[in-house]
Amino acid sequence: MYDDYEVLLDVDGVLIDSEERIVKRKEERKDLTWDEFFETVNWEELYYESEEINDSLQILRKLQEQRKGIYGLSKFHVPKEAQYKTKRLRKNGIYIPIFYCPPHVKKSEIWIPNQKSLLVDDSKKNITDWIENGGVGLLFDGDAENNSKEKVKSLHFLLRG
Repeated sequence: MYDDYEVLLDVDGVLIDSEERIVKRKEERKDLTWDEFFETVNWEELYYESEEINDSLQILRKLQEQRKGIYGLSKFHVPKEAQYKTKRLRKNGIYIPIFYCPPHVKKSEIWIPNQKSLLVDDSKKNITDWIENGGVGLLFDGDAENNSKEKVKSLHFLLRG
């Protein structure tokens, strides 16, 4: 269905469970603001420990062989986060281009959405903004019962045959 779309995939919370790990670590450091916290994170350790969600990396390795037009579009808070996020993906055989979105900038300002650009993201806020700016968006929820028209729990729907 999305064969002729540009597909943009969030990394944290879609491909790997790093978002969940970040939130848990922040809970342990309530004394710090989010900005202070991001400066203290051992990003190499965090991304080394992160696990793939619902075979997302396995599916993405197949996707990058089947077609072009697959990209990463991910937020970052400090440069080391982007560095180790990229290393984690490359170490797992993921070689798609990854575009990084700095804090307080919308993903729709980094990549201009259109009717043939699909964003798969675990943030409802990001999906809403994407759709409002002319793109197609699917909310990723790895714990959902099934895929639906608005929500997916796996990237399997992007594979051919």
